[in-house]
Amino acid sequence: MGEQKCVLNSCCCGCSLRSGSLAIGIVGLVLSIIAAIYGIVRGVNGDKQGWIDMAVQIIEIVICIILIQGIRKEHRGMVMVWVWVSAIIIAINIILVIIAVILTLNIIFAIIAFIIFGIAIYCILVVRSYALTLGGPSSVA
Repeated sequence: MGEQKCVLNSCCCGCSLRSGSLAIGIVGLVLSIIAAIYGIVRGVNGDKQGWIDMAVQIIEIVICIILIQGIRKEHRGMVMVWVWVSAIIIAINIILVIIAVILTLNIIFAIIAFIIFGIAIYCILVVRSYALTLGGPSSVA
């Protein structure tokens, strides 16, 4: 019954949920690869945080690959894995941004971060809506 909340009928610009979800997966994959490479460069230059960032990006690369494969095979469980992991990552990042804003009082950073979070939440809604159109057990959602 809770599945009907926050369900979209199409992605932005009127494209289908499947096309939008696939685009989200591909863009996420490309951005994660670029960020992982940047993390490696930072790590090689002596910044230990770069290696941590690289490890997180590798996890995101795997999750994006799972999303793309789930869309290709129309497998609801694989698509929902991306939804749940992305929701957890966004929740953690929102908490970290709130702490950073409280400590630094940087309002511009807060505005930019929450715009990005809004876009990320919209992407989760698109992919979740696509997953709900697929067959499968409703307990996954």
